[in-house]
Amino acid sequence: MCGIIGYIGNKSINSILIVGLIRLEYRGYDSAGIAVIDQGDLEIRKEKGKIKNLEDLLKNSPVEGNIGIGHTRWATHGEPTKLNAHPHIDCFQKIAVCHNGIIENHINLKNELIQKGHLFRSETDTEVIPHLIEEELLKDPNQTIKDVIPGLIQKIEGKYAIVILSEQEPDKIYFIKNGSPLLYARNNEEGYLTSDIVAVIPQAKEYYAFRDYEWGWITQYELHLFNKDAQKIIPEIKEIKIDPIHLEKGNYEHYMLKEIYEQPDIFRKILNNRLGEKGKIKLNEMKLPNTILGRISRILITSAGTSWHAGIVGKLYLEHFARIVTEVDLSSEFRYRNPIAEGDTLVIAISQSGETADTLAGVLEAKTRFCKVLSFVNRLESTIARESDSYIDLMAGPEIGVASTKAYTSELIHLLFFSLYLSGIKWITNKEDREVLFSEIRKLPTMMEAILEKSKQIQEIAKIFKKTKDFIFLGRYFNHPTALEGALKLKEIAYVHASGYAGGEFKHGPIALIDENIPTICIAPKSSVYDKMLSNIQEVKARKGKIIAIITEGDKNISQIADYFIEIPEVSEYLSPILSIIPLQLFAYYSALERNCEPDKPRNLAKSVTVE
Repeated sequence: MCGIIGYIGNKSINSILIVGLIRLEYRGYDSAGIAVIDQGDLEIRKEKGKIKNLEDLLKNSPVEGNIGIGHTRWATHGEPTKLNAHPHIDCFQKIAVCHNGIIENHINLKNELIQKGHLFRSETDTEVIPHLIEEELLKDPNQTIKDVIPGLIQKIEGKYAIVILSEQEPDKIYFIKNGSPLLYARNNEEGYLTSDIVAVIPQAKEYYAFRDYEWGWITQYELHLFNKDAQKIIPEIKEIKIDPIHLEKGNYEHYMLKEIYEQPDIFRKILNNRLGEKGKIKLNEMKLPNTILGRISRILITSAGTSWHAGIVGKLYLEHFARIVTEVDLSSEFRYRNPIAEGDTLVIAISQSGETADTLAGVLEAKTRFCKVLSFVNRLESTIARESDSYIDLMAGPEIGVASTKAYTSELIHLLFFSLYLSGIKWITNKEDREVLFSEIRKLPTMMEAILEKSKQIQEIAKIFKKTKDFIFLGRYFNHPTALEGALKLKEIAYVHASGYAGGEFKHGPIALIDENIPTICIAPKSSVYDKMLSNIQEVKARKGKIIAIITEGDKNISQIADYFIEIPEVSEYLSPILSIIPLQLFAYYSALERNCEPDKPRNLAKSVTVE
């Protein structure tokens, strides 16, 4: 949650910080603010609400300078108000701090500082940081912030990324990282600090992702880096390889719609990179050797939100193709339930951002049990990728929309490929068997495009139900997770109460909800459970419920029963979740528009959940 940007260079600070914050707005948009050193004075500008409000404030009350920090907030401690917006300052407005994370012992620290005469202005946990720095500097006028940070790290507890700007040191931005993401980026004449590399593209050309308890400062030309023991570190600077074109909306009204429509081309790229000749699956970045993978007797998948739904499909793939017992756990529960795991257990972590706090905690828990950890991530510079024994690149490209779409289908196809890869190691499938599967998998991009051509039809259905307050989603087997994900999308961006259920559980309680006012969206393509889904649909109709059905092209049975239906191309059952989710993504998107909701920036949500 929350986005941080810091800049020192030769450009006007306003444009750099505002553009960076707009790029980071997916991380939180309750409030925004900047701190700038303007002609030797520390100036603060902040405002409640979206970044546009901060832009308007700066037009009326401008600042100038070449060094500054900025923040866009997702509120944890304290309501989303102007006072609680970052940056936060010390008593005399000489030190400004932006922070992403939670200072868990802030109440005790705050009470101690109040007793020493410090004045607090906000309800946030962050505000203790500038006051702690101020208190230490008051003890010895010869100290700089460099001298204070090692003691600060000892005092504060929690997960955090912190950037610090001081009027007394106008050529430096200090930073501390533990748990929450923070990166350094640069070009020849500029230095940046940021929560996400997308905020500084295309200006920056190289980057370094900080590790936990690393701290230091940046100048216009240099990074000075230290570990927890204040020992100097030589960072390994890497080239930024993200194409800036992926960060723009193009001709689309919203990032979410753009990312839905990107899926066919993303799949073409994935298939081109992953499918080799004669049934070979190429997972070149995965460094786990076959000697280890061949001994795996059990898999634990830990993930959250949309990635958890992908994990449930992944369980079906792994058990069906690789014949390995697989469990799926919510990341927020996994680390606390004392999971039974041992050396032959592989833990799979799935996270689009690679920074999900709960999933990261699960990765670290698994490592304490000496389990190998394989992460499926879309950001290779992320903490989860670094902390895992190995990773698989989802190859979805930057996903800006808060509600995940293209990353979800990318997770599904990579979980399928990994399952088939394991099946080959274990001699369950041979190259010829896999090549038969590949022949159908290669058709997926064209099939996706056929579904996207039905967007007008889906938009019309969303318009019909624009005042409906509740939805039920039903699916079975491979499409039970599709029901869960479809319901989540509708909740996330259209603010509609929606519940997803396994079709077999319908009669065990949820059927009591059915009446003429609650439509049921049934995911019912041709499959081994088709007849069972048909029975569910008839049960709904018998109770005067409205049916919106996702069906296979040419299905005459359900099309005659359903009130509305959306066809997808005929495909093998195990591939159907990849196709059947696309009309539900579009339905959620158009439902949001019909209800005057902002699809890219849904209320109360942030793209990357970096606090527990």
